[in-house]
Amino acid sequence: MNLGALCYAFAAISWGANLPLTALLFSAFDPFFMTAIRVALAVGVLWLISQARRDPAAPPLGLGFRRHALMSGSAAAFFVLYNLGLKYTHPITAAAIIAGSPVVAAATMRVVTGARLEPGFAGAAALTLLGAGIAIWGRASASGQGLHLEGGEPLLVLALVSWTLYSIYAQRFFSPGVSQLRRTLAGLSGALPWMFGCWLLIWLTGLTGPPLLVVTPQALLWLGVTALFSTALSGVAWNIGVARAGLQLGLLWQNTVPAFGVLIAMLFGIMPTAEQLLGGAIVMAGVFYMQWRKRQAQA
Repeated sequence: MNLGALCYAFAAISWGANLPLTALLFSAFDPFFMTAIRVALAVGVLWLISQARRDPAAPPLGLGFRRHALMSGSAAAFFVLYNLGLKYTHPITAAAIIAGSPVVAAATMRVVTGARLEPGFAGAAALTLLGAGIAIWGRASASGQGLHLEGGEPLLVLALVSWTLYSIYAQRFFSPGVSQLRRTLAGLSGALPWMFGCWLLIWLTGLTGPPLLVVTPQALLWLGVTALFSTALSGVAWNIGVARAGLQLGLLWQNTVPAFGVLIAMLFGIMPTAEQLLGGAIVMAGVFYMQWRKRQAQA
C-alpha cells in the first residue's frame, strides 16, 4: 500500500471503532451535543500538535471568509445531518443508504468538479455495494427486520454529499504547500460555531432534549479515545489520503467502516453473522481491486 491507502485504512479502522464506542457513549451523552464536544476536543488535540510542529516558513492558509465558511459549513453539515438522519431512519435502511456512499459521492464529484470515474472505480464500487448488501441482508435476516422509510433518509444522503464537498474543498481552497494537519484544523475549528448553533436550534425546537451529561470515568475514556482517533487523527489521515490517492479510492474505503466496526464490536462480545463477515470480505476485495487497477493504469 502507498501512503494514501495506508491513511485511508487508518481512518476506516478508526471510524469502525467509533461505531461500537459511540453506541456506548449514547447512554452518557446526548448524541448531538456529544458530537460537538468530540469535535471540540479533536480541535484541541490538533492545535497542540500544530503548535509542536510549528514551522515559521509555513505558507499562509490562503482562506477567505467565504471559502472558510463554505468548507467548515460542509463539515458541520455532515456531522449534524448524519446524526439527524440516523435518529429518524430505520437502522437497516440507514445501512443501505450509507452503503451507497460511493455512488452518491461520485455523482457529487461529477457535478462539482466534472471529474470522471477513475479506472476500476465502477467495478470496485459494484463489489463494495454487493458486499455491503450481503452484510445488510444478513443483519436484517438475523433481526427479522427489513427496509422501512421513516423520513430521515434524505438527511443521510445530504450528509454524504456534505462530506464529499468538505473533502473536495479541503484540497482546493488552501494555498499550495499547506499541510493536511492545518487544513483539518481549519475545517474542524470552523465547524464548531455551526455545530453548537445547530445543536442549540435543535434543542430549542424540541428535536432533542437538554444535554445529557452522565460523567463517568469510562464515558470520559471512550469520549477521549473517539475524539483523538475517530475525529482528530482520522480526519488528518483522510485528508492525506485524498491528497495522495484521490477521493474516489477513499469513497470505497468508506464502505469498509462497517466491516471494521463489526470486527471491533467482537471485542465487546457482539458477534457478527456469517453474512456480515462475507460481505466485509467482498467490500475489501473491491477496495483492493481498485488499487490494483490504479497501479496498472500508472504502469
